[in-house]
Amino acid sequence: MLDLGVIVVGAELGRLFADHGAEVIKVENRAFPDGSRQNRSGGEISESFAWGHRNKSSLGLNLRDPRGQAIFLRLAASADVVLSNFKPGTMESLGLGYDELARVNPGIIVADSSAFGSTGPWSRRLGYGPLVRATAGLSKLWRYPDLPDGFCDAITIYPDHVAARVSAVAVLALLLRRRRTGRGGTVSAAQIETIFYQMGVGLAEEYLRPGSVHAEGNDRRGDAPRGLFACAGDDEWCVVDVNAGGDGDGTFGRLADVVGEPRWRDDPRFATAAGRDAHRTEINAVVGRWTAARTPAQAARRLQEHGVPAGQMLRVHELPADPQLAARRLLVEQDQPQLPPPLLTLGGAAHYRGVADPLVGPAPLVAEHTRELAERLLGLSPAEVDELVAAGVLEAPRTAPPVP
Repeated sequence: MLDLGVIVVGAELGRLFADHGAEVIKVENRAFPDGSRQNRSGGEISESFAWGHRNKSSLGLNLRDPRGQAIFLRLAASADVVLSNFKPGTMESLGLGYDELARVNPGIIVADSSAFGSTGPWSRRLGYGPLVRATAGLSKLWRYPDLPDGFCDAITIYPDHVAARVSAVAVLALLLRRRRTGRGGTVSAAQIETIFYQMGVGLAEEYLRPGSVHAEGNDRRGDAPRGLFACAGDDEWCVVDVNAGGDGDGTFGRLADVVGEPRWRDDPRFATAAGRDAHRTEINAVVGRWTAARTPAQAARRLQEHGVPAGQMLRVHELPADPQLAARRLLVEQDQPQLPPPLLTLGGAAHYRGVADPLVGPAPLVAEHTRELAERLLGLSPAEVDELVAAGVLEAPRTAPPVP
């Protein structure tokens, strides 16, 4: 795979394949560095880059030079897949669009990802996560209902990881088709459409009942209690949702016993989800007093023991010690020589009997493997590589820190 992906969604798509043994070559250039390589310390590599590009190799190549474009086409002639997430039209402007790649390799599969898709009047618009989420209407839902301007959209990177997995499934489908037909093809993912798909139920509901979909904050409607409750301690919380198990009536009765309100079982106001929703203020006040006397772990454990869906809030630094996540091997150590150990990274999102766990090798430095790849895949001699490096067509790894 020739991987031109950058930042999150681009990195993630290639990594999903590299994790399971594909040879994924990150094609990059110091003049236009991947934004995820940037870090505050000015070091050679960042944690973000290490997570997104583990198990890959790096080829330093100047695609703005005709000789660099020719080298890329030579590599594409024997490649299986080309990945990118530039603004639509960028690859074509470099002479490396699907038509050009298919001429040298009819079986090539080309996958691209962009904010609004590769076709239509918005296809050439620049877009990044927050802009796409706002355009989809999602940002308006990510706020507290009593704070119209209090949008909670500062640090998330949704839907990058989801869009990358959608693209990965599509690439696999084309690889399977190619086994039967020999034909390649294209995959083009739009981040906004990924959001729309996951908002599908809400969009349909809003179409049928305009005004019915609105910001709920941490207190979901439709039943009660369904929200976030303060616990003992400073900024400690627990989520309780009687509706999560699909049996709100039975769950509510069990919750009533736990919080010391068995009379709720026979209260006709609370006999249905709609009734509980109408009296959510009273219910939430009682549940809130009960959780406030317990730590999040104590509250969640007690409720779960009585069949009430509940979960304690965990901070990032608490995740490695969580026994469930440890048992599932969600976080594993990655060997990244430039970063202090342990660098914890995502393990397998699923476990299989016949598929090995993901590899967790290091991410490459810029152009770390240029010479080896040029000699092995292009058949260039060391002298020819040196000549192309001197001409600025290829890039070699730095042997010393750059001069300021």
